[in-house]
Amino acid sequence: MNQFLEKLFMLLFVSNFLYSCSSSDDFASGEANVFDLTKAEMLWNTVDKNWSKSELKLLENGRAIYKLNCAACRGKGGEGNATIGAPALINSVITKGDINHHVALIKNGRNQMPAFSQALTVEEITNVAIFERNAWGNQDYQVFNKASK
Repeated sequence: MNQFLEKLFMLLFVSNFLYSCSSSDDFASGEANVFDLTKAEMLWNTVDKNWSKSELKLLENGRAIYKLNCAACRGKGGEGNATIGAPALINSVITKGDINHHVALIKNGRNQMPAFSQALTVEEITNVAIFERNAWGNQDYQVFNKASK
């Protein structure tokens, strides 16, 4: 019985992982490389913040990279996954703290999180941090100034 439960748990874990990797949104079929200004403006601009075209490109690039590299563990909506030790990014100390620490965490990894320094460029890592710091209700509007230093 114990062996059965272990196999069932593993099957559920793998199916959850595969589901989180499924491409049912904007990034299906290689659409990640297509920048749609109108769509980005509708997604990101708010009463509080009107992003420039270059800022929108960074956010969308970060979103595409996040989808391909991070969403399987962190969740499509940044909700995290306690089962594998991936904390939520919504209103977290990671997304609210120092951007240099945030970028270093993505670059070097920590605990169960792998390092992405070999898989992504510094620019791509920074774009992921910018995305995470502004998605899901996180609102670090000054991140572009911080990241450029």
